[in-house]
Amino acid sequence: MIKTLLTYLIFLFLPLFVLAQNEPQVTEDFIKGIKTSNTFAFNDHLNIIQVNTDDENFDLIAVNDKMQVVWKTSLAGYGIKTDKLKGKIIALASSDHSTMKGTNNTFVAYVVNPANGNVLANKVVYKSSDEYMEFPQMYTGEGEFFKLAVRQTGYKRKIHFIVPIVSLFTTGPYYKELNETRNLTVVEFDDKLDSVKAFKPIISNGLFVSLAWNKHADMFVSWLNGPSIEIYKYDAGKTTPSNQLAVAVNIEVSKNTVIADNLYLKPAENPDQLYYGMIYLNQDKDPELGVGKLDFATNKKSYVVQILDKKNLKAIKKSFTPVNKDLDDVKLGSSWGMGIKYMNEISGRLIVGLSSNYTIRERQSDIYYCEDALLLNGFDQDLQLKYQQVLPANSMFPRVRLQIGYHVNKNKLHILANSRKGMLTTIGVYGVLDISTGKWDKMERLSKKHLDNKSYSAGESILWFGDNFIVPYYSPKTFSTKYDISLQLNNN
Repeated sequence: MIKTLLTYLIFLFLPLFVLAQNEPQVTEDFIKGIKTSNTFAFNDHLNIIQVNTDDENFDLIAVNDKMQVVWKTSLAGYGIKTDKLKGKIIALASSDHSTMKGTNNTFVAYVVNPANGNVLANKVVYKSSDEYMEFPQMYTGEGEFFKLAVRQTGYKRKIHFIVPIVSLFTTGPYYKELNETRNLTVVEFDDKLDSVKAFKPIISNGLFVSLAWNKHADMFVSWLNGPSIEIYKYDAGKTTPSNQLAVAVNIEVSKNTVIADNLYLKPAENPDQLYYGMIYLNQDKDPELGVGKLDFATNKKSYVVQILDKKNLKAIKKSFTPVNKDLDDVKLGSSWGMGIKYMNEISGRLIVGLSSNYTIRERQSDIYYCEDALLLNGFDQDLQLKYQQVLPANSMFPRVRLQIGYHVNKNKLHILANSRKGMLTTIGVYGVLDISTGKWDKMERLSKKHLDNKSYSAGESILWFGDNFIVPYYSPKTFSTKYDISLQLNNN
């Protein structure tokens, strides 16, 4: 009798036990009261989190794939970006920062030992007057070099009581000054932070679009000049361009235009090639996606278009095959709000991700940022469309534009987006896309157990490992610009 009762109880509670075993591990309130954060994967077992605790200090925290803190190092400055360099860690920061004025124009770099967090070198790598706002851009390829580009805008760095610096890119008065380029400097450093080479690339008569390096250390600088974009290619180690190509574009520049939001450029795996993408209105006033490829060795130019009108979006929605019964509602939104969110060449496929964005203003001070489902286009290297897929996630959040996380591993694209569940819950939607076939290997909602329902995942701060990933969930503090972060460990 007792044995029979015991057996019955085991079978009764076994499903609950299995469910508890499958719940992801959570570290609540891992960090409290931070301003911003971002991460990078040092290897398959170690990620580095960069956390800005205030305007004068930032922390580097090494976390392993078991969600354990390996070490923590506090550094002076306002962290901008962290990456790997020659088997070490390189961190870039500004020496001063304020909410109303942003970063100053003195940039400091640190080289850190990944084994214990000890600082191996630190140096001021760039310094200029604080009269105008300047934007730094650091790139290390695959950890083989340290390049720093700094662009000086025409926007004067002073307190503007009309609008704080955090809103510059969502309001109109300052676009003209921010698009202007007064100076552009590129400096290369070794792993001891000694300057190896510095030069000033050609500044076109047009408006700056973007600057990018490929993993071979070749640099591409692009400008919008009238009806065309002009792109200059600088071979690694050279201070003069090896070639310059121009292509016509259908982008109208208004006083509310940030050029980089409308033109997306991505270096290809081939060191002589560059992809670009844009969304614009065609002659029928329908939004249209244009994707191009430039070859600087042969001067060959390729270009394809995809109409994003209501009819085509409806057909894409209808063709969607649900992978998970809980995620079968596709809302692509208005084609007029479509923007390019991701572009990358992976294993011979060019993946272009699009989504529709819009804002809702409930009261004068309450703005909700909304994003509809992610549309993924897979092209071959000749820009032939091979597949289209959808990640059905739809988010809405006050005062923060939520970012999607992307990670490439073994011919798979891992994506994590935020989605609304009910009126108050924001939940993570995780998908794994097979790059070759365009099929979803996995699509699921992540658990929100032991986490604040209103917290959201920060795409730029996800910790990606070889066999799992850690999601940082941000919980905004009431009447503050600071956040508490909890961590959730998930399996791929």
